[in-house]
Amino acid sequence: MIDLIYLILPGIVGIALLYLKSTFHSNLSSKTVSYGAMAVTLVILFLGIIFGFDGFNLMISKAIDFSVSFNLNGISLPFLFLAVLLPILVLPSYKYDIADRDLTFNALLLVIYVSLIAIFMSSNLLSLFMFMEISLLSAFFAIFLWGGDGSFNSAMKFLIFTQISSMLILTSFLMAFLYTGSFSLSSIASLLHGANSMYLSIMLLLIIIAAIIKFPIFPLHVWMPGAYYDSATSITAILSGLFSKLGGYVLLLFIVFLTPNAVGYFSMPVMILAAISAFYAAFVALSKKDLKLMFSYSSMLYMSLALMGMMSNNPIGIEGSIFLMVSYGFISPLAFVLTGYLKSQAGTTDMTKVGGLMKKLPVFALFFFIAIFTSIGVPGFSNFIGEFLVFLGAFKFYPLLILSIVSMLIATGYYLSSIKMVLFEKFLVPVRKLRDLNGSELIQMGVFSLVIIILGILPYILLNSINLGAV
Repeated sequence: MIDLIYLILPGIVGIALLYLKSTFHSNLSSKTVSYGAMAVTLVILFLGIIFGFDGFNLMISKAIDFSVSFNLNGISLPFLFLAVLLPILVLPSYKYDIADRDLTFNALLLVIYVSLIAIFMSSNLLSLFMFMEISLLSAFFAIFLWGGDGSFNSAMKFLIFTQISSMLILTSFLMAFLYTGSFSLSSIASLLHGANSMYLSIMLLLIIIAAIIKFPIFPLHVWMPGAYYDSATSITAILSGLFSKLGGYVLLLFIVFLTPNAVGYFSMPVMILAAISAFYAAFVALSKKDLKLMFSYSSMLYMSLALMGMMSNNPIGIEGSIFLMVSYGFISPLAFVLTGYLKSQAGTTDMTKVGGLMKKLPVFALFFFIAIFTSIGVPGFSNFIGEFLVFLGAFKFYPLLILSIVSMLIATGYYLSSIKMVLFEKFLVPVRKLRDLNGSELIQMGVFSLVIIILGILPYILLNSINLGAV
């Protein structure tokens, strides 16, 4: 058995090494430290999957039942896999727009890495909240310090909205503690069922609103365009791939384990909002000529579909939403990494100014095709499975299903349009020598694509790791 605490130790050691490097001016590469810590963590994860995981508990305060407690519940493992693997795939992209403060960036990235892994392992709600706050504050500084011209305003908007969301989550956690006297997920799940239905409904409503902000869902998505667009490529990839899943994960904890009896009160109104959000995101994405903005709103579209699946209040829809979140947790970062690469080569992400890349950058074009076809939901790629399960789970809400399908058709339109503009239109930016993907970039894109294809062909690998009955 592998103790879960071992999954965060390499990251903590990496942070310590970077601190020592800054103190003693070592020649050790900051990037090497990050790669090493993440690679060791990935090995430990696979060893745990093979030999099993053992829990960890460090009591901080018995008076308020606050402990750093790690145990896997029935939905943890897919998100944990995403949290461990995604950052190491994203890390090579930092060369596109991280030109200074290399050591600080890598240290902050490892803090984000450790805290995100800890979130998906935490079985104590207070420690889960603590790690969530650490990750969000770290993301704020990452957006601000290494973003574009509007990064400060975007970072502030991100911070304000995510802190509002966090306060709603904390309030709901405190309500659970006041009723049960515990922050332990398993204890709350067993003791909360006797609570008044109004009490449970208020708790769930707070979490739903928080999740709508974090996903994000219309109309509380206003922090998203700036945060995604103004961030460095690697940070945008992590924001879209992991941070957008935090609200969904916490909401799933309540839907599946803590307040399942209260879900029915909110299913229809939240699913209506999710369907409207999907349509809105698709319509806005259709109007965008900037590739990074198009992918930003596209990410919002798929998170809206994920929300619809989990609020359908049936196991198929919930499993579909988990699959879709994990699937798009790889697809969206792949799209943003390709966008960052394109900007590094062409100097722009404006689709009206770049074109003909099918001939100029054939390897880039191949992975661009994969990102687009996967997003559309072509069978054989991972998104198809997630979308199918979500639509199957939401089948009885067929009017909303129709609106969601229309949104997907709009998405297909703008995706195919992006292929036409980026790969086949005339290249309008000033002539420059373009370099195709090679070396570490080729490995990076290849692993992204391999994960997406494996999940599409062998979906049971992920689906079998989901157990909606295990707290």
